Parts: sequence; structure tokens; C-alpha cells
Amino acid sequence: LSYIIISTYASFIKDKVFKSLSVFPKTKLLLIADEAHNMGSRRMLNILDGIPYLRRIGLSATPERQFEEEANQTLYHFFGAENGFTYEYSMQEAIDKGVLCRYYYYPHVVRLTMSEMEEYMRISVQLAKFFNNNHFADSNEILTALLLKRKRIIHKAENKLEVFRNILEQRFQEKGNLKYTLVYVPEGLKPDTADADVYDDTDQLQDDDYSEKLINEYTAVVSGIDSKVTVRKFTSGIKEREELLKGFADGDIEVLTSMKCLDEGVDVPRSELAIFCASTGNPRQFIQRRGRILRKHPDKHMAVIHDLVVAPEVNIGEGSYAMERSLMATELRRVRNFSLLSENSDDTINELEDIMNYYNLSLF
Repeated sequence: LSYIIISTYASFIKDKVFKSLSVFPKTKLLLIADEAHNMGSRRMLNILDGIPYLRRIGLSATPERQFEEEANQTLYHFFGAENGFTYEYSMQEAIDKGVLCRYYYYPHVVRLTMSEMEEYMRISVQLAKFFNNNHFADSNEILTALLLKRKRIIHKAENKLEVFRNILEQRFQEKGNLKYTLVYVPEGLKPDTADADVYDDTDQLQDDDYSEKLINEYTAVVSGIDSKVTVRKFTSGIKEREELLKGFADGDIEVLTSMKCLDEGVDVPRSELAIFCASTGNPRQFIQRRGRILRKHPDKHMAVIHDLVVAPEVNIGEGSYAMERSLMATELRRVRNFSLLSENSDDTINELEDIMNYYNLSLF
């Protein structure tokens, strides 16, 4: 007899389950790890040496964990990929061969208001004390708290909602509806650092409340475009996920607003328009999100991506200028990644020309 055992990572690392699976002959078992980058988490890394299976396959569109080089090398060693991946299939190749659909990409520069910029600068001056040689010092409570405050300003940027509304209004005027639209709302307050252990249960409660407020704001903007537009929130707590996805595919639900729930493991091939309202320097997130919108569907010929890029302008004479330039360079790497494979890369250059000149950065 042959057996296939399917497990989540959360179940796999439980002592009882792990010990049970470890009794099988190590030469006869094949371990297939989907979304293999998840094996680089601390809890998974702690048990890697105890996994006896000699035949191993790791699958991932985003195998590298950001800012975690040691974890990356450990994973590569575990899967025997120290000298390169066994097989790679690029997004360019997937698009050229018709596996993924072609797309247009439109970045939108969002400016902070005067009051937001004042608060942003106050935080940036403090953050600059932790910044040296183009990177931040090791994470500590003060740095993490400052990064969290900075992220909140970027996420709450008042002008984002207006840019978002304009994108929706233009689409509605062109199509007469907003069918097959995915909206990625900024997700919570967790700082963009690899190590956020100081983020405690109290912060989590505040994060949940803040996230709910954000997704409600963006959902309300969609509802305000026209009384005929149907929109639903796609969040981790909903029970009717399949019903929502079917309604979306059928066009009964025109817009889904979400945070991270559409990043992994959710297939929405009918989606034609994606609006990224969350600024993320995490390559895994933006690659996965782009992958969602580029899935092929018989009735879809082209996808459209709108990307909101918050670009604060810090005076060149300020002590935090070098730090801001580095942070903006990280943001532009995402933009570059999206633009290179799009059908209209010239539009990206035109939109971002001012900010690239301001920070003396090159997109390509």
C-alpha cells in the first residue's frame, strides 16, 4: 500500500505528530513542502535536524526570507540547494508562455499632508540615530516602536483614500461597474522588521482594532462609488469564504477588500483589477499578490494593477535624508519589479520621475 499524508506546518511541528511521522523508513518517504519558505520560521528551524526523510522537495514562488540570510542558508542546505535551485520557472517565462496573463501597471505617488509630514519628520529624526551603513541596527524596543509609528503614518496617509477613490471612479466610468476587483488594504501595525518579539498581546488587540478600522474605511469608499456596486470584506474570521469567492467569480460580488488573506493559498483567477493600497517592501507579499491577479481565466485577457506609493520628501540637509533615501530605494524595488514585466513600463517612469530625481535614484 502507498500512503499520502497531508499536514499543515502548524500540525507538523507538534511533538505527537512529529514523533509519529518520524517512525517511517527515512529512505522510502518523500517530503514535499509547499510554500517552503514557511519552513524558515523559528519553530520549524528548531526541528529541521530531526526530520529524517532523505528525499525532499521544496516548492515556493518566493523561497528567500527577507532579512533572514541565516534561515535562508539553513533551508537551502536542508533541501540540497546550496549551489542553486534545482528548477526555476520565472514570471517572465510564465507570461511569455501564456501560463500567466499580461498586465498593465500604474503606480500612483501619494504625498503626506502637512501635519502627517511634521509627525513623520519627528519620528525620522529619532530613527536616524539607529541607521548606519544603509541599514538599521539590531532590533530593540525603541527602534521597533519608532518603526511602528512610522508605518502607521504611511498606512493612514490621508491622501491614499482620495487616490483610491479616483482609481475606482475612473474604472466605474470606463466599465459601468467594478467587477472582479481586489483591494489590498494596509494591514495593521506590526513593524517591517524580521524580529518583532516586543510586539505583545496588548499590541495585538490594538492592531486588530486598527486593522478593522482601516478595512472598514476602504470598504466604505468602494460602497460610495455607486449604489449598485457590491463589496465584501475578505478577512481571516469569515466562515463563508467559498461563498464569497464564488460570488466574486460570478460577478455578483464586484469587489473584495482584504489584508493578508489573499496572499497565499487562495485562487481568484477571475480577478482583473488589483489595487495595492498597502506599501510593502516585503518581496514575498508583492510577488504573491501579483500572482493572484495574473492567474489565467477564459474570460480574462489582460490584468490591471494600481499601486499606491507613499513618497515623503525629506530635505536634503536633514540628518535623516540618507535613511529616507534607502527606504525609498526599497519601495522602488517593488515598483521596478512590477514595471519591468508590464505592458507599459514608460508610464512608471513618467509617474515617478520627480521622486527619483529628488532622491537621486534610478528605477532601472
